[in-house]
Amino acid sequence: MSNTLIIDTSFGSTVGIVGHEPIVETDSRTHVERLQVNIAKVVEAAGLQPSDINRVVVGVGPAPFTGLRAGLVAAKAIAFAKNAQILGCDSLLPQSLMMRSGAFEEAIKNGVIEKDLLLNIPDPVDYVDSCDSNIRHYVLSLNDARRRQVYMSLYDDEGNALINMDIDYPQNVVTRVNEYLASETSENYCVDVLGHGAKKYVEDWRNIAHVGVIAEVSALDLGVQGLQIFEQCSLECANKDEHVKAVEPLYLRRPDVSVPNPLKHVLGSGEANKAKEK
Repeated sequence: MSNTLIIDTSFGSTVGIVGHEPIVETDSRTHVERLQVNIAKVVEAAGLQPSDINRVVVGVGPAPFTGLRAGLVAAKAIAFAKNAQILGCDSLLPQSLMMRSGAFEEAIKNGVIEKDLLLNIPDPVDYVDSCDSNIRHYVLSLNDARRRQVYMSLYDDEGNALINMDIDYPQNVVTRVNEYLASETSENYCVDVLGHGAKKYVEDWRNIAHVGVIAEVSALDLGVQGLQIFEQCSLECANKDEHVKAVEPLYLRRPDVSVPNPLKHVLGSGEANKAKEK
């Protein structure tokens, strides 16, 4: 039996043992500081010892540099110390599986998702009852990249990436999605927009042709079921994507911090004065 610890800091932080309730921190000012404490809490709440962890699944982004790095370092340290398997999972693919598996509809029925996060569903009950199998559902998965940009990828109803993972401005994303689907399909379809960044730029997403659900919801927001989805995606990715298997971060943008240029020696500086004295 696998005791899997999930760590994701792509947006705030989520830590949990698969099969048990996770701890979610959304305050970006404190989530890194609370990471180790929360890991200890979820292990204890699951009735486990740290030595019982035999698999660690960590979010590899795409996400901003600092928060993502904290989660990766913690996951690698734990996996090394406990001789556990470590797998990576990108933060966009789980939203596709969440829709394909029916987990999103189930979460709405069970009241797991707060209504104010459902931005383009006037009545959640009507949405669940009106799902039409003749309409092909695409998923535009998002994560907030800040600076008025989002990380994004467009998936079909089998989880294949049609527009590969990228970082872009919401208006450009809308144009790219509309142009791609207009040129590639004549079927009845709708585009569900999911993830962090859906609410901030909701007016842009409403310009997507045949837009369906718009929800500020990621797979990990579904609690116990979200952890299962995240683990399943990591296992699927490990079988076909060596980049994720190697647990390498997906930044997609250079960090703000850079190595400063060497100091220049100027007349009257320490080095110049030493030369004069000689």
